[in-house]
Amino acid sequence: MTLKAGLGNSFLRNGDWYTSDSIGAADTDVIVTAMVAISGLLGSTRENSMYYRLSSVSGEPLRLNCRYRIEGHDYDADWWSITAYGWDYFLIPNEQKRYSFNNENVNRGENGRWNIHVGVKAEDSNWLPVGPSGAPASEKSTNYDFDLLLRLYTPGDAYLQSPGSAPLPVVTLEGCS
Repeated sequence: MTLKAGLGNSFLRNGDWYTSDSIGAADTDVIVTAMVAISGLLGSTRENSMYYRLSSVSGEPLRLNCRYRIEGHDYDADWWSITAYGWDYFLIPNEQKRYSFNNENVNRGENGRWNIHVGVKAEDSNWLPVGPSGAPASEKSTNYDFDLLLRLYTPGDAYLQSPGSAPLPVVTLEGCS
């Protein structure tokens, strides 16, 4: 149960996002190492990649009956992506076979900023579909239905030196049914 709960006390918060400065470190503790091995989502060194996870907005767990908007711009990294995962740590099955957006495929506005819409119902542009996880609901041990993972490959100094205050996307709850 401890491992499935995630990073526990070893994380750094940045708004609703959180990360750990011990992921990818040679001297990381056994709990973080085991959590990384089980989830399979985080595995590179900090200098090569930074990972931020979001499973709630303003303290409310991400839910399938809600719609979310992610707002952002390009980040100081060679490449970035935002991916939705089910509570079972796997990509969420969907007919569109769309699992993430990144700096190469996101549609931007004239000012370079972008919005990604997250929810069950289709949106016109930059829609990241979510739905039930592939695992049986009886195995669910989390209080959220899905989470988001921001990957930054070859991140800039702000992420390496100040991960708790570096610029990140803003996620807003738009409404629930």
